Amino acid sequence: MENFHSESLLREITLKNGSSCRFYRADIGDSERIIEYINSIAVESDYLSFGRGEFAMRTEDERRLISSFKERSNCLMAVAECDQSIAGLITMQGGSRKRIYHWAEIALSVSKKYWGMGIGKALVGLAIEHAEKNGITRIGLKVRTDNARAIALYIKMGFENEGRLKRFMKVNDQYFDFYQMGRDI
Repeated sequence: MENFHSESLLREITLKNGSSCRFYRADIGDSERIIEYINSIAVESDYLSFGRGEFAMRTEDERRLISSFKERSNCLMAVAECDQSIAGLITMQGGSRKRIYHWAEIALSVSKKYWGMGIGKALVGLAIEHAEKNGITRIGLKVRTDNARAIALYIKMGFENEGRLKRFMKVNDQYFDFYQMGRDI
């Protein structure tokens, strides 16, 4: 079964390994695949805010979330699909009140199999483009201070370190600090 929605295609690129990757706006029909993807990456990295078995969203809840992102112009959920499977995901959630509607927070994940191939850069680029078209003038994100690859990507994409969140996450009884990063659009 083809899981690709041609009407929501945002971009298609050739990865550094030569394979093709399509980027599209998530649709409610993607909800089960997105949940499977999130549960699969939960065991690949301790940089995420959730670990094995901690993402307990039901399909109907994911569908509601995707629908709410599609209804608000200051939100985006975009999927990277490579080799007929989800390889990356970005969410950008804007403020829900008038005074903070212009500000959005992004969360990025890429399957470890595809690290370093340009998927993260493409997904962040899509979020920035969406922000430019929809009145978002500020994007923020949080990243673990020891996640050098992600930090380098965010700096390359114009983000600046705006502060340190001490002991923000705890993994296996060890605390980790995070940077709050941001950029103007």
